Amino acid sequence: MADTLIVKLSDKKQKIDSVVLRTGNKTLLKGKLESLITLPVSDLRPGNGKLEIEVRLKKGKVVKRECDIMVVSDIIPDEIKLDVIKILPHDTSAFVQGLLYREGMLYESDGLKGRSRLRIIDAKTGNCLKDEFTDPELFNEGIAFVRDTLYMLTWKDSLLLRFDQDLNLLSQVPFRSEGWGLLSHDDCLFLSNGTNEIIKYDPVRNVFSDTLRVADNKGPVYYLNELEWIEGMIWANIYGKESIAIIDPVSGKVKGVLNGRNLIDRKKYPEAGVMNGIALDPATNMVYLTGKNWPFIKVCRVRFED
Repeated sequence: MADTLIVKLSDKKQKIDSVVLRTGNKTLLKGKLESLITLPVSDLRPGNGKLEIEVRLKKGKVVKRECDIMVVSDIIPDEIKLDVIKILPHDTSAFVQGLLYREGMLYESDGLKGRSRLRIIDAKTGNCLKDEFTDPELFNEGIAFVRDTLYMLTWKDSLLLRFDQDLNLLSQVPFRSEGWGLLSHDDCLFLSNGTNEIIKYDPVRNVFSDTLRVADNKGPVYYLNELEWIEGMIWANIYGKESIAIIDPVSGKVKGVLNGRNLIDRKKYPEAGVMNGIALDPATNMVYLTGKNWPFIKVCRVRFED
């Protein structure tokens, strides 16, 4: 049955007394063994994971095993389209890694070692108000504000940087994850690392508290990149594709897919890189979208299909 996980356990030498099944930090079953264990897949998070099995035999010996499992989503993602309302100019030298909206300004991080920058852009005109080169040895990645502190990931440099809202560096701390995209919600950070994982991180306590594994109805969705929180969902650029996955932040299931193929004419702009950069103005619900070395930022209204 597609909606049921079936587990059969046996030992050739001894009878099994009890069993514990876990996945991640969640205990699925604990108790006396029945001949066949059936669990609803709704108890499992989608994506790749591991099922941990702990068996206690009649004579007291405990045996532990682990197996890989892959759970697909039961949801066929809705197709979501955009209406472009306005086009802002954009610096084509900017290798965009992160974009966010704050108090009428767009904050942008640009990558590549030796060329990494942080920029502040007027969200009405597209004019760049501040353009600061950062450490040339670092590869900038996603950015997010937690209150008045701007956090920035680095790609493979194992550092998390903190800036004030004027882009002055406050500190940098060791960080044990490769960095791609970043967003903030309720004073916590959510980051992507190029896999199908979105990791929740508490920047005050320096604690990784949860991992969301993202999947659609076909399987895990990899190469999650730039992130934004929009109307209770996580929007994620899929690296190398002209699309954005719209993800349930509790289950990890992809609820919708935004097709961005018409946002840029690849024949007209052959030097433009991949789509990357999502920012929301919460007052107007306008979404700002751009990409690496794109000549513009497009201000869009989301249109949901019936």
